[in-house]
Amino acid sequence: MFTLFHFIFMLIKIAIQATVYATLTFIIIYVVSQTTRIEIIKKWMNRKFLTWWVTGLIYSIGLFFFAFSYWGNHGLGDSARLPVGHGQAIHNVDGVRTYFYPDLKKSYKQLHINDFALNDNKICAELSKENVNKYLVFNFKTSELIEFQNQQDYKIYASKNDLPETTEFKSFQKNYHDFYLPRWKFYLLP
Repeated sequence: MFTLFHFIFMLIKIAIQATVYATLTFIIIYVVSQTTRIEIIKKWMNRKFLTWWVTGLIYSIGLFFFAFSYWGNHGLGDSARLPVGHGQAIHNVDGVRTYFYPDLKKSYKQLHINDFALNDNKICAELSKENVNKYLVFNFKTSELIEFQNQQDYKIYASKNDLPETTEFKSFQKNYHDFYLPRWKFYLLP
């Protein structure tokens, strides 16, 4: 149900954004038509409403496809998604369960994590509660997974490899907020 509401909200947001972008594009085309002698632009101005409508349709389609692209898909409804590069993403469901797939084909089990930090194509994370005090480092570029049985082992590895300390780990919500912190992403993209 949340997914349906979020999808409808996203369609309305795309329609509003496309209308604004089409209007701004139309204004630019109008100004150019008044200052130049380019015939095709003058023909577009003979059909002002059609030009504005087609431009809005193109923006709507583009924004819709972007919303489901790798970088544009941030989840629907009660699921959230954080793209981290190399085709990988960190997923969260209901604001509680955070996981990612070490295997891009998603044939390998999900790794459930608690707090984590992203650093140079790597995720450093504490494994979820069923694996108390276990830590991991996963390299998104090489798909190398290193697991640690305790915090001390991770700290030694982290200090040698210039990785974040466990005190720098943040929850999914804080990482998600930091990723989408530039508010222009919220207002200008679906």
